[in-house]
Amino acid sequence: MSTGVLTNLKSLSENADKVQNDLLLSIIKKNAGTEYGKKYDFAHIDSIQEYQNKVPLTDWEHYEDYISRMLKGEENILSADSTAFYCISAGSTDQPKYVPLTANDIEIQRKYWIDGVEECINDYLLKRPGTTDRRKIFYIGEFFRTFMENGTMSGVRAGAPYRFMETEDTIDYDLFTAPKEVLFPDKLEDMLYMKLRFALAERSVTAIHGIFVHKIVGLFDYLCKNWDAFIKDIGTGSVSDQFCISEEWKSYLSENLPPDPARANELKNIFPGDGGNLAIKIWPDLKYVCVAGGSLFARYMKSLKKYFGITPIHYFVYATSESNIGISLRINDEDAYYTMLPDAAFYEFLPVDGDAARPLTAWEVEKGKEYELIATTLSGLYRYSVQDVVKVVDFYGRMPVISISYRKNQLLNLADEKINTRQLEQATDLLASRMGTGISDYCVDAGNNENGAKPGYIIYIETEMGRSNNDKKCSEIVDKALRDSSAGYRLARENDRLREAQVISLKKGAFRSYGAYLSNHGYRMEQNKPLRIITSDEQRDFFTRKAGELNRT
Repeated sequence: MSTGVLTNLKSLSENADKVQNDLLLSIIKKNAGTEYGKKYDFAHIDSIQEYQNKVPLTDWEHYEDYISRMLKGEENILSADSTAFYCISAGSTDQPKYVPLTANDIEIQRKYWIDGVEECINDYLLKRPGTTDRRKIFYIGEFFRTFMENGTMSGVRAGAPYRFMETEDTIDYDLFTAPKEVLFPDKLEDMLYMKLRFALAERSVTAIHGIFVHKIVGLFDYLCKNWDAFIKDIGTGSVSDQFCISEEWKSYLSENLPPDPARANELKNIFPGDGGNLAIKIWPDLKYVCVAGGSLFARYMKSLKKYFGITPIHYFVYATSESNIGISLRINDEDAYYTMLPDAAFYEFLPVDGDAARPLTAWEVEKGKEYELIATTLSGLYRYSVQDVVKVVDFYGRMPVISISYRKNQLLNLADEKINTRQLEQATDLLASRMGTGISDYCVDAGNNENGAKPGYIIYIETEMGRSNNDKKCSEIVDKALRDSSAGYRLARENDRLREAQVISLKKGAFRSYGAYLSNHGYRMEQNKPLRIITSDEQRDFFTRKAGELNRT
């Protein structure tokens, strides 16, 4: 690999025990004078064991009051460093949370997300015959210029390094299909049409970068649905009535994208059909796609591979709103494997089988085992559960290489059955196989059990062919699949503590309309993850209405 970030990562990983120990003690020392540091006696912590003995394991609720005060201007509460950026995340519900990020945290992110990923991809491209590292990138994300009331930048974590690079004027905009104004909009609005218009106008796209795989899949679904209208707009330089584009952006397109009948004719000769290899047909120079995906997003990965064919995949990085965690070091791995970053946070690993007296360090974990991931971050979160269960698949030096197994806070547990999203995915995959059609999306409501009724799951599904003709049969299939995959569920059903899972099929487009609903109600959508488990009355009301609409047709 190229010298630089990845060479340094290799050195850090080979000395992970010392690097991690020194990082933790430096965090503790720096923040000993903060309110949080005084509360937990940071000044007298000199080892990992003392840290684990004195500081509790935490989750988001532990920090809400602290951060609320920080938002009002109080300082030196969680971190001695000032907050440089507030990361806005919906977390596992639709309600936004504000995660403070320090400049050091963002600089580490920039080092790995931009420089490290670029090194990895350049190394891959330069090894391919007849290719160079020259790229023209269709970047799916946009980084809204939003701020807190006190002027501190805010947004999603993915945008933080780019927002600072924009202020420093260090971005090479020639690398991207979209101009600066589209990458960094001044207002929160849906920019999907704008991004596609500029990308489709560019013939020599060599890379597509996204954040989550479902966003890229959604973009191509949208393009296929509106294929003829896009071709017309490219040829005439106008905007078709079916697209909700403001007059301001229409004027911008008119000034910056003149009519291009030649490009429209090129695209007209492409028949999208079911979308097979569509990305390669549109951009024959496409060399790779960079996206956070893998088996955790199995349903979307099938669609991604349909659109992209054999295009190589780089699985980007693994991070949460609260912390940077890992980077994918290779192209076209069989799954999304992430080498953990020794200098991005101090990590602890809590065995899911409970077979440990205390959380383990990075160099104490075992290959093949699953752990709940705990992080002490550079921005003032201590022994914080990131709510992910990860599996150690290998080691890079003394640092674990991990895959993400499932989200811990997305467990279904009505009667002590503890079903995770991986088991749900298996059940819906079986249903799709038996029905002979793909399932576009699904979510589960485990909380709508009123009037003392026996608890049970309601599973809303949207299939590729539309409404199922037999929801009762679908319910039987899913219920049996859950019995087979979960001993807890099987026991709860046998003991009559759970009723049979109920499948309710929805019309095509239901889940896309949920995304539009959130966007129209002011929720940040740039990094919005697929909804799998309904956790709020707002979500429940939306899908109850969708089911009601279907029953009236």
